Amino acid sequence: MKNALLQAIGVALDGLEVAYCAFDEHDRTLAWNKTFLSIFPEHIGKIHVGEAYAENLRRFYDGRLRGEERASIDRYIAEGIARHRSQRRPYEFDHQDARVRVSSFEIGRFGRLRVWRKVAALATIPSEHVSSTRRLAEIDAMAVLERLAAGVVIVDVADRVMWSNQAFLDLYDLDTAEAALGRRFESIYRAAWTGREGDAAFVASMATLRDNQRFSGAPFVLALPGERFVRVIEQRGTADGRGCFEHADITDLQRQQVALEEAERRYRLLAEFSSDIILSVEHGVTTYASPALSELLGWEVREVLGRALAEFCHADDVPVIAKALRSVRRGQTQQDYRVRALHKDGSFVWVEARARHLPGDCSGLEDRRVVNLRGIAARKAVEDALAQAQCRLQALATTDPLTGLANRRKLDEVLQLEFRRVQRGAAPLSLLLVDIDHFKQFNDTHGHHVGDEVLQRVAAEMTRLAQRAGDLAARLGGEEFVLLLPGAGAEEAALLAQALRRQVGALDLGTAAAGRITVSVGVATVDAALQLSEPGELLRRADAALYRAKREGRNRVVTAGP
Repeated sequence: MKNALLQAIGVALDGLEVAYCAFDEHDRTLAWNKTFLSIFPEHIGKIHVGEAYAENLRRFYDGRLRGEERASIDRYIAEGIARHRSQRRPYEFDHQDARVRVSSFEIGRFGRLRVWRKVAALATIPSEHVSSTRRLAEIDAMAVLERLAAGVVIVDVADRVMWSNQAFLDLYDLDTAEAALGRRFESIYRAAWTGREGDAAFVASMATLRDNQRFSGAPFVLALPGERFVRVIEQRGTADGRGCFEHADITDLQRQQVALEEAERRYRLLAEFSSDIILSVEHGVTTYASPALSELLGWEVREVLGRALAEFCHADDVPVIAKALRSVRRGQTQQDYRVRALHKDGSFVWVEARARHLPGDCSGLEDRRVVNLRGIAARKAVEDALAQAQCRLQALATTDPLTGLANRRKLDEVLQLEFRRVQRGAAPLSLLLVDIDHFKQFNDTHGHHVGDEVLQRVAAEMTRLAQRAGDLAARLGGEEFVLLLPGAGAEEAALLAQALRRQVGALDLGTAAAGRITVSVGVATVDAALQLSEPGELLRRADAALYRAKREGRNRVVTAGP
């Protein structure tokens, strides 16, 4: 499918006399068209699918470089590859018998396309334009150019100066316009460095100048004595070959850029050697990841670049991440959160994350979020262990150790809560107060171990009855138990009390000498019709009913009256 599409693009561009060549994300050749071979005949019979762009450039430069330049062909190739990967605007260059304009653009993960078009035949460009100076002087636009802060110079097809403004003369220490007229810019630039030709900045800038004399349209920077810098941009005419160059003094900007690059180098050094993972995220997509990623999560940096941050998080934590990123985008300086990050082996690792928002700037850098990840697996394990210990302590503080039922403290807490609900007009609340008949005598006769077993068996029966949400079985102390029944009226509570009495009476203790046990139950209910001042009154009413049950012969249920 992809190959067919590339071939179709090539045929379509052939019809427009536009050359094209497609490359994958590793700069390997994918496809080209006939017009490409027409403009660049040096590739005929040599270019092939999978060929590295470096080999393409080697053939290109092999036919262009002369003399001592050939020794630097590898540098030209490296710079050409860098230009290929970073090109953002078209530029022009002369090749064989034509001036060619080239453009380049990325297509997602597919790779990059480069397209070329002939814009002028060199043979048709006049060789002399001396008279053009007179015509240019008559154009009102010259007055505008003269007032520009940037240096402006107009050259003929042979790159000889035809006109320049005062700003250009000042940049290169030229006294008069005649001092520049008829000279090539390289000569003017060399003169500006007279006596300092061995300076490293001059040597590097001369190499830059020679390179860019072949490729018009691409901005480049030159150094000047006194640690000054100019940015040069060319616009070349398509008919007569004249060119207009803008020379802007960017000394302050360049110094800022150097300082920025130095700061970036320091910060990158910190990021590269930090044990924390540092991510840069644009529109939810990871654009940078520090090497600590491999150590903590097992992923290689290249494996996460260009992919959504959410892909590497537990599904349940994705909303947390999205909320944090939205928060910092809305102006919060930073947002901390904990999430589970996906390890390459498929497991999840707890990390502590801090997200910060960095706004874009005038250089074209887009808004982005910087996310710092720190592994907290060991700390999380300790915290979980502490939380579990706290839960156990809480359970011990509210649980009877012998029966596992709630203790008096827990009962008082829940009773207070449920009593308030009744006062707000909620459903009724019933309480069963249960006492094991003759337990002291039973305990003294059969021993404490049998007595403890009886308490546990009665507790188990109460737990079986406390099935609804909110029901609470508790040991009040000794042989007394409570069953709290939120939402149960007096009639329902009495039925449950009778069921409990029968179940306890049917218990087989497994010891012939122990026989059977029975319980007496007092039932009390409070609802909107019965006004009680505090929860203790409900317990006292149940206790009074229990006393009546014992007085009337035990092994029975008595409900407190209204």
